Amino acid sequence: MNPVKSYCALLLLFLLTLHAVAQPKAGYYSDINGKKQVALKLALKDIISKHTKLSYDSSLPEAYESVYYQDANKNYVYDMFSYDNYTFSSSKWNKEHVIPNSWWGKTKNNAYSDIFSVIPSESKANSHKSNFPIGTVGSDVTFDNGCIKVGTPVDGQGGTYSKVFEPADEYKGDFARIYFYVATCYSDIAWGSGSVDSEISKEDWPTLNQWLYKLLLKWHNQDPVSEKEVKINDSAFAKQGNRNPFIDYPVLADYIWGTYQSVGFDLSTAQLYKHVSGAGPDDPTDPTDPTDSTDPTDPTDPTDPTDPIEIADLDITSTLFTEDFEVTAAAGNNTSTGGSSALWDGNENFPTASYVYKAGGAVRMASGSNAGSMTSKTISFAGGIAVVQIKVKGWTDIEGPFTVILGSEKQTVTYTSTISDDFETVTLVFRSVAANPKLTIETAKKQRCFIGEVTIYAATEKPAIMLGDVNDDGTVDALDASFVQQYVAGKLSLDNEAAADMNHDGDIDAQDASLIQQKVAGKFDN
Repeated sequence: MNPVKSYCALLLLFLLTLHAVAQPKAGYYSDINGKKQVALKLALKDIISKHTKLSYDSSLPEAYESVYYQDANKNYVYDMFSYDNYTFSSSKWNKEHVIPNSWWGKTKNNAYSDIFSVIPSESKANSHKSNFPIGTVGSDVTFDNGCIKVGTPVDGQGGTYSKVFEPADEYKGDFARIYFYVATCYSDIAWGSGSVDSEISKEDWPTLNQWLYKLLLKWHNQDPVSEKEVKINDSAFAKQGNRNPFIDYPVLADYIWGTYQSVGFDLSTAQLYKHVSGAGPDDPTDPTDPTDSTDPTDPTDPTDPTDPIEIADLDITSTLFTEDFEVTAAAGNNTSTGGSSALWDGNENFPTASYVYKAGGAVRMASGSNAGSMTSKTISFAGGIAVVQIKVKGWTDIEGPFTVILGSEKQTVTYTSTISDDFETVTLVFRSVAANPKLTIETAKKQRCFIGEVTIYAATEKPAIMLGDVNDDGTVDALDASFVQQYVAGKLSLDNEAAADMNHDGDIDAQDASLIQQKVAGKFDN
């Protein structure tokens, strides 16, 4: 390790033992409870955007001495752009916008002097970082001071930029949380209004371009919140009057951009400074998980219209619509980023198409600067439950979201297949579709994907199963337990196996027979 850094680490350890961690005051985050994805992000914005505006030239650098220091006497600057050791009185450092202010036209708004995102930087590193986005540098390195690198990004990163800056591993999570903070607090400022491109868009969600939030999530969870960040958060709150929520509750990033977008954030169970590992709060692969929002037996919120009906609970009654694009979009290919440049004008099934391209029997949605959408003809349907199946894969090696609208119902889904993979089939259930709807598929600019086939089915819910009633006589009694015991012994077949799987583990065994006996005795209520 760098000897200067070792010395600073010892001083920092001493400092942190003296620093009493000041947790968020009671009620600070109360308005985010139960919120999901974009609603959660907007609730956080409402909380953290209400803060004191520091002046860029005076109160901001003065506040640095109480926030970004690395020694007990507050003499030396805490710098994530270099390992140099210098004081606040030195001329070696600049105030650096982690997210370039040129991305929003350099307007001197609250973001221009925000203490969470405008931080000290050694001047030479600051100059080389320029207005490049964060990213992973490939083989072409143009600057490397041991703490940050600047150079050509690896494939799939950088967006419209030919260079990125990459921080040291120990700071990657710190920078990711700054990006998350800015994308949340300042989602509505004039991103992209300047003379340079912005990898952040003026929108409620996702705000961060797809390649960027995927990378930041990875770094965020690989480099957990440190005690130093906790100290900075508390000290910045004292100066600016707000907090970085992704330091207080790191798992929020996963609820907004990651694994748990369909799950309401539960403030009562969330742990300060805790990253989620393993299955997290909602494991869709665990049929016994009582918090699983995709579990059709989950009774927690039967009135929630966003809680989807499982496809296994439906009977498909007819096919309403199908389009495979084989003939009308035969030009080009869907196996390279250069193979889908001819515009697709639509067809009889999709008469309206905007920035949709032919791609070898599929269509490519969107471009680098324009959102893509296509809308179907009116679909003959009496109304009710409809199932939409879409074959999809990414335009690059980055997965991402697209939006499906059927009538007045709207869902956003994230695909995982990439350009080198086969198409994956995404299935969406719309529970209350009005009669004779149209289908619209949309994807944001720079979030290009290939659509290979679209099918819509009419469906009805299957009759509810009375667990334990394996002989379908309307009651659960000793005879049902006997039938299951004989089935387990190989002496009998069951007409209603689903009713026999009492513990939802996919197997019918002696435990299921025992649970039926307990239910008959009033000792088990499922």
